[in-house]
Amino acid sequence: MESKTVQDLLLLVNKIIKGKTIFLGETTTDTFTIVKVLNEDSGIMPFQDNQQIDIKGSFCQQIFFGSQEPLIINNTKTHPFTCQLPITELANIHSYMGVPVFYKNGNMYGTLCAIGSEAGKFTEEDIEILTSFANLFTYVIELEKLSYYDPLTNLYNRRYIEQFFQNNHDNGSLLFIDLDDFKSINDTFGHDVGDNVLMEVGKRIMDIVGKDCPIIRLGGDEFAIILPAKNHTIHSYQIADQLNQVLADWKTFEYPITVSASIGIAHYQKTCTNVKQLMKDADYALYKAKRSGKNQYVSFTS
Repeated sequence: MESKTVQDLLLLVNKIIKGKTIFLGETTTDTFTIVKVLNEDSGIMPFQDNQQIDIKGSFCQQIFFGSQEPLIINNTKTHPFTCQLPITELANIHSYMGVPVFYKNGNMYGTLCAIGSEAGKFTEEDIEILTSFANLFTYVIELEKLSYYDPLTNLYNRRYIEQFFQNNHDNGSLLFIDLDDFKSINDTFGHDVGDNVLMEVGKRIMDIVGKDCPIIRLGGDEFAIILPAKNHTIHSYQIADQLNQVLADWKTFEYPITVSASIGIAHYQKTCTNVKQLMKDADYALYKAKRSGKNQYVSFTS
């Protein structure tokens, strides 16, 4: 999500709900990521933008795994659930208010929260205010989807890669994927079937890498995956090998198609300043995979 827009909205929240640490978080079944935080002088341990923790160690799991309704805890140290969470003492959180932030389709994106180091006096009126801002974040998220998402596959589009590396703080690998002989599908069965194949490819990639790794449709029959991981080099080869197998197996597909995938891999360091060169490296490795017989992966070496 665009950092400047999020910061401006959080500053508005802070003008109304003062003296608290305010943050927007993104939730998945495994992780809680602080997208943007305003660390007020509230006595709370400072949090960082893009900081990620296990969702089962977060306060916001109560909203995500619960009824997905707003939640007030004015004394976390006596509350039966939060008093047992290590982060309560570690971060000195004494009061909490959170509301869910939804996508337009009703799925939950994350939470908008306020926390303080003293027992709070959060009220239903505060919840109404925070919910109104959460609705604004929904509009921002949907507008961002128009800018950074591919309408056919609902994956990220090419523009997202630049945005990702503006906030990246880890080593990783970039995989470029190109379907082999995809043109024959459009020529033989038509573009509707071709579109179905592209959507199926997106689903198969998602099944392998999961929702926490960005998957991008670069355009046409080209895709990319960003793998930010500690053991990303070995991991990227394992992922590429799985993709080669899965994307070459269409025996159960409703049309008798023959397609596979060529994959190029480029590795990057924590601070990747030349994204265009990284993409060129991955593209060059992809080119070598194509020239070497297709349905395989090649890692870029200078």
